[in-house]
Amino acid sequence: MTGTAQPAGQPVGPTGPGGAALPPPASAGAAVPPAGQPLQVSPRATWLLAPNPGPMTFDGTNSWVLHEPGSRGAVIVDPGPDHPGHLGALVALAEELGGEVTAILVTHGHPDHTGGVPATARRTGAPVLCAGPRLADTVLRPGPLTLAGLRIEVLATPGHSSDSLSFHLPDERSMITGDTVLGRSAPVILDPDGRVDAMLTSLEAITRVLGGGGRGNAGEAGPIILPGHGPLVTEPASQLTLAVAAREARLAQAEAAVDAGCRTVSEVATSMYGPFDERIRLGMGRARRGTRAACPAHERSTPRHRDRRAG
Repeated sequence: MTGTAQPAGQPVGPTGPGGAALPPPASAGAAVPPAGQPLQVSPRATWLLAPNPGPMTFDGTNSWVLHEPGSRGAVIVDPGPDHPGHLGALVALAEELGGEVTAILVTHGHPDHTGGVPATARRTGAPVLCAGPRLADTVLRPGPLTLAGLRIEVLATPGHSSDSLSFHLPDERSMITGDTVLGRSAPVILDPDGRVDAMLTSLEAITRVLGGGGRGNAGEAGPIILPGHGPLVTEPASQLTLAVAAREARLAQAEAAVDAGCRTVSEVATSMYGPFDERIRLGMGRARRGTRAACPAHERSTPRHRDRRAG
């Protein structure tokens, strides 16, 4: 599950404290391939879009096949929904690249990323590696991991969910982020599992690992984010800045709504979002509670609030 709640028929994107739209990142217009059409996006990563578009999944879930050139074996990341056609194509792609599926990695436990995990594991016999014990054959912890000759750095990146992981490929400066960073907009953060303060910490960690997220030196490939939904993020600095701004803006909007007299989750949600797609009404309330839960920590860490309390 991904996007921020938006008015029906409106472009997806965060707004500033006054309601003005924040500028899109430079990479926001990148193309998304048709579902079922593999696209190699780096020396080690091939993208296969799942056919599950919707108001909370955008174009669909991005599934990934990782393969170390010259090595046997491939790794599937986020099989996506339990769609036989997609899962069959995903396994066939992995076997074509590496001869066999060595492991299945999962960025987080939401069903648009994990619905197809059991079927993929049965079909391939590959172990499932993730942070959540419900699906995992091996519960992943932060740190280095080598699979089929592929070097991976596992990062704990909670916020969108408590079990969110990101997978950094240091040999090519790419990172699979699941729903922690999206190709467009900012992910929804749902109570009780999501936390805005945890998301801000995770975004800072991703920025540090990618070296600030800017372009590489002349003749050197820059870092790239392979998100859970939406297009590739080819200039991470702008998207990471957008993601932090979106979270800060939502916190400011929630505080303003409470200061204006809103007392219930429904009142605050209406004040923050205005008219919206009725299909995401329940998610909006949970997102509001996830934002509200972070407000005390936000107040402790934000100079504006420290100054206000001191005054």
